[in-house]
Amino acid sequence: MPKTLFRTRSALLAALIGFTAACGDGAGGTAATVNGVDIPVSEVEAMRISEEATIDKVAFAEDLTNAIINLAVVTAARDEFSIEPTTEEISIKKDELTATLEEAQGISIEDFFATQGLPIERLDVIANQQVIRAHLFEQFQGDAIPATDADARLLLSADPNGRVTACVRHILVPTEQEAVDARSRIDGGEAFAAVAAEIGTDGTAASGGDLGCQPLGMYVAEFADAAAAATIGAVSDPVESQFGWHLILVESREEPSLETLREEIDAGRVNQLVDAWLLGTVTDATVEVDVQYGVWVTEPNPMVQAPSS
Repeated sequence: MPKTLFRTRSALLAALIGFTAACGDGAGGTAATVNGVDIPVSEVEAMRISEEATIDKVAFAEDLTNAIINLAVVTAARDEFSIEPTTEEISIKKDELTATLEEAQGISIEDFFATQGLPIERLDVIANQQVIRAHLFEQFQGDAIPATDADARLLLSADPNGRVTACVRHILVPTEQEAVDARSRIDGGEAFAAVAAEIGTDGTAASGGDLGCQPLGMYVAEFADAAAAATIGAVSDPVESQFGWHLILVESREEPSLETLREEIDAGRVNQLVDAWLLGTVTDATVEVDVQYGVWVTEPNPMVQAPSS
């Protein structure tokens, strides 16, 4: 099965390249201050690998924004909640991030950061931030309203494909007639896996069309809807998607328990409280930016607006 059958997921990359700041030596002057604490120009410049003598003004403003946010959050977490990640916590988180990213991208963590134009030292800052967020989650956990079974049922009904897991096989062929013919062979007694291995046109053919067990939301809509409606153990009618025509065999299908759904809702509500605290912390910070690097604004989002010239 081509990977393109699955919807793309970029959340991992977004999380890894989130607000960060590197450590500078203080040379080159001050780019900005946050609640009276300086952010050296060299610290901002160290956040990006560049072959140019000077970093583009827009890119510098983006990196300065990240540095301001990082400093505001790290300082407030320490001052308000005494959150200061330990070396061990950061090391464990770095190992987790490295393993997750290398599995998802199929390249080393060093190569990934290099392709993004980022120094590998940025991983330390990212790990530090994620540990802080985990502590903030614990801090706000008691403030969220617990989810009910009614909330859980509403969540499931809003996006059933996204939360229902199914173990599926399929046969992908170019035309509807080929799918009809394959269905006839299976109805006549041939094994689904054997037919898939013979005529399937995607990468799953060699394994008898086995797609494994995935949330149905991972598939394109036509395929997901058909797999959700299919009778377990019975071959579906031909289903068309952007990739061709499928015969689908759902071997098992499972909805999450109400308890699991409540836990998902509870986590979402706590994260909303954390996000609100983070936004308030950054918005309320006293930020002064050297005008040659831009202007600090808080609406619609906190950021450094790059100078126009």
